Amino acid sequence: MPVAPTSDTSNVSQMGRGRHAGAEQTQLQILGMQRRSRCGYCHTPNGSSCFGARARLLRCSDYQALIDRGWRRSGSLLYLTDHSSSCCAYYSIRTHALSHTLQQSEKKLLRKWRRWELLGDSAPGSALDSSVVTAGRRLVVRLEPAAYSEEKYLVFERYQRAVHNDMDASRSGFQSFLCSSPLMFDDTTDGAASGRLLSRGLGSYHQCYYVDGRLAAVGVIDVLPTCVSSVYLFYDPEFSDLSLGTYSSLREIALVRELNRYVSPDIKYYYMGYFIPSCPKMTYKARWRPAELLDLVTFEWIPIDQCLERIRQHPAFCTFDPRISSRNIV
Repeated sequence: MPVAPTSDTSNVSQMGRGRHAGAEQTQLQILGMQRRSRCGYCHTPNGSSCFGARARLLRCSDYQALIDRGWRRSGSLLYLTDHSSSCCAYYSIRTHALSHTLQQSEKKLLRKWRRWELLGDSAPGSALDSSVVTAGRRLVVRLEPAAYSEEKYLVFERYQRAVHNDMDASRSGFQSFLCSSPLMFDDTTDGAASGRLLSRGLGSYHQCYYVDGRLAAVGVIDVLPTCVSSVYLFYDPEFSDLSLGTYSSLREIALVRELNRYVSPDIKYYYMGYFIPSCPKMTYKARWRPAELLDLVTFEWIPIDQCLERIRQHPAFCTFDPRISSRNIV
């Protein structure tokens, strides 16, 4: 969500120490309440309002604390929706990756990939086991630190044109949006398995999907102290029949499980950004069960099935705590 800087951007704050091998601390440039902009979901003119900050440096543990308070990042920009003055309600959503089981539609997708000889003749779960390199007959998946390459940019440009009708996807925009990250790599984890899975520890990564040697898709993710947070996925439109959005989510859920086993038992969750009930293209995130929504009043994670009725009663914005009246919070 792009925001416009306010006239006063000189305030730089520092948050407390997090998990990091070095001595540098988080540095934030406070932008304040941002100019209202067109909503990217319901397309209401001047419908979206948020509070913004620019991260110069950001510890992984500090960003974990922020996303557990409803914040998200776009490049180095951090933003929190102002629900008292926005058209759509945004609820952070996460999945318990360790408890997730494949649904019939997901098993069907993996069977389709096998028919196309993209995966070997293994059980459904094993097609998702390795997060570094998985080779079937034609598929290779690599997890690497987020970095620009011309190959990635060209896939991103084709994706933006075909899927979002964006004819102005520039190299500099791609670099700042999906390659440059303020997250400082946290390399304090030990062990050979940790180094194999995360070459530089916690931080921002690209999960790259190659089909017959061609880059088919890139999943942009942040690996944080308790979760894998999905930032963005883009793919070559020539591979649109592969349902890469669904498959990449399954791979990222599988990555959480591997990180939990080999890197840290605290890594348990898959964060998918915002669940927006009024936007049909964003409600698909509820399919990854068991799922929870963040209550922005109590800052507690609540099972989604307990939240949906409250949302139906208070579509503008609500708390999921029945002891608190949603009519009085915005």
